[in-house]
Amino acid sequence: MQAVADLTAPWRRIADIGSDHAYLPIHLIATQQIDYVVAGEVIPGPFEIAQTHIQKAGYQAQIHVRLADGLAAIHEADQIQCVVLAGMGGRLITEILNREPAIYQRLQGLVLEPNQDVADVRQWVADHGWQITKERIVFDEGHCYQIMLAQPQPVARPYTAVELLMGPILLQAQPRDPVFTKYWTFKLQQRQQLVQQLQQAQQLPVVKLAQLNQEIALIKEGLKC
Repeated sequence: MQAVADLTAPWRRIADIGSDHAYLPIHLIATQQIDYVVAGEVIPGPFEIAQTHIQKAGYQAQIHVRLADGLAAIHEADQIQCVVLAGMGGRLITEILNREPAIYQRLQGLVLEPNQDVADVRQWVADHGWQITKERIVFDEGHCYQIMLAQPQPVARPYTAVELLMGPILLQAQPRDPVFTKYWTFKLQQRQQLVQQLQQAQQLPVVKLAQLNQEIALIKEGLKC
């Protein structure tokens, strides 16, 4: 959560969509990193729990929890500068953004943390006139999270396949983040083992093998950069 919180700086008015009981907004207000936040929830249960947590923390004036679908939780009067979309699938993130272009086009930043289909999110960023300006990769309780900050400025050139998979900023970092190397070395070994297993099948899954071998080649390229 701290890695996500750090990427919301320097903005003081944010929206956390799919707020997961308002943990992030409460943390950001408590640490005085922001002044105003909209916490959006689409499911009544988490919405009610978020309300309870905010009331217990005493932050009703700063945190506005709303039951709404995606970016529809944001009102123009909120003057939101940055939106957080974290802890959900990459395709869901792009769907949420695509449903409300008029809202995301007013923003100065997007903090995105997809738990799968990360390359799809990076591709969306580039396709919609945004650019990834910061990236973090963290391990927490046995899970690895790739987090990115995107800002509304076109990329100088299309992201390559290896950049989409592994992250343009993370690949450029010198020295390399040891978490990055550890994670992608593990994913490389995992895919290589899977290829060996699939090659022993009575009927070769040709398409799956081709996909895995392509990913193996990209990971090797990225680790050598």
